[in-house]
Amino acid sequence: MSKSASNFIEKSVLDSLNSLPLKKPKVLLGVSGGPDSMALMYAFFKAKVDVMVVHINYGIRGIESDLDQELVEGMCTEWGFECCTLRLESREKIGNFQNWARDERYRIFRDLKEVNRADCIATAHHQNDQIETILQKLFRGSGVEAWQGMKVWDDELIRPLLFFSKAEILQYCEQEAIPHRIDESNLESGYARNFIRNELEESFDKFFPGWRSNILALSEKGEITDLAIQSILDSMLEDEGLRLSKFSKLDEKLKPSVLKKFITLDNMDLSFSKGMLLQLLEIEKAQVGTTLSISNSLSLVRDRSFIALKNESSTDLSLKFSKKEVKPGIKTQGLEITITQDVKKDSSLFFDAALIKWPLTLKRWSEGDKFIPFGMKGSQKISDHLTNRKISSSKKEKALILSDVDSTIYAIIFPAKASNGEIGTISEIVRCTEHTTEYLTINLK
Repeated sequence: MSKSASNFIEKSVLDSLNSLPLKKPKVLLGVSGGPDSMALMYAFFKAKVDVMVVHINYGIRGIESDLDQELVEGMCTEWGFECCTLRLESREKIGNFQNWARDERYRIFRDLKEVNRADCIATAHHQNDQIETILQKLFRGSGVEAWQGMKVWDDELIRPLLFFSKAEILQYCEQEAIPHRIDESNLESGYARNFIRNELEESFDKFFPGWRSNILALSEKGEITDLAIQSILDSMLEDEGLRLSKFSKLDEKLKPSVLKKFITLDNMDLSFSKGMLLQLLEIEKAQVGTTLSISNSLSLVRDRSFIALKNESSTDLSLKFSKKEVKPGIKTQGLEITITQDVKKDSSLFFDAALIKWPLTLKRWSEGDKFIPFGMKGSQKISDHLTNRKISSSKKEKALILSDVDSTIYAIIFPAKASNGEIGTISEIVRCTEHTTEYLTINLK
């Protein structure tokens, strides 16, 4: 590899970072000690990127695992990177070790990203990994939309080396004298990726010249199919959920893909079998009120006119705010809450801040909760108020209430705009008057 080719890899890595919707991002980089991750680590070093390196020692290769760790830690010191090393108890004899290791690795990455306020997680996946990913999806019968494989950027992970082959990365390591270690266990074919790499590629090269380019071309076909399914879903998606009258008119072959896209739209990490998806399709013809479980916290609900998603974990929400925290303004749960000296024209809800007993609590409402709606003298159940505002039964549970230290409810915030366009209702007891000097205002972000 020429020096200009090495520069091309480094420029491509920097361009990938510059394309992010972030300025000078802090990157959390997973480094194993192998050529791919060490090459990416060096490219970040050359580009002077703010990087925190994370190395996970599974200990399954004995002294070799320890040498991997020593290399990563040593080069972090030399290149001036912060390094976090973790040792995990090996589970290579329990189930699929690679799956367990991957799940643990990304769990740790995400935890450290949050704790260290990193902007993204970088991995050293390359073109060969992409080919193997698409092949596995093909062999396992995944739908066309799944052929997209991995993306350079997916709102959390960045893969700057995705367009470079393994051979090009190895040449880069040789050209730049980048130290790295080879994991000999990758030569064993006990796992799907290793089997493709070690047993199939040579035969494919012999019988199907150009097969790698053909497999990579499937990624675009997958993306086009996914965009088409998203367009169909958008045409029938409303605040309450999936409009049944439109969904029922779809060709039966399209319904599984559209329903899957609807479920995974805000639950991207969720996966389920083809058999489970077919069972979930029964929601279309089920009785009103029927619930089908997808996971421990997520269910499909058959409403009168919609198929809706119900997230049980949302009921755990309970956030407390002091006046000192609210005064400059806070943003949470899609809301902006602040204290102002006058009412902003764009304020969706506002009430007299002097009538509040602090701290405030923002949480989900519970059955039996009551408040005194604006303009009324008597109290009303939250459930009845939501019904009067024509909030669908599938959306009701997502409504929020704002209450004080004595559990007095000051406002209810709807999960979607009511038929009259309101985002919520304040209580009569905190209504503003001509004597109001401070306003608590709530806007949609």
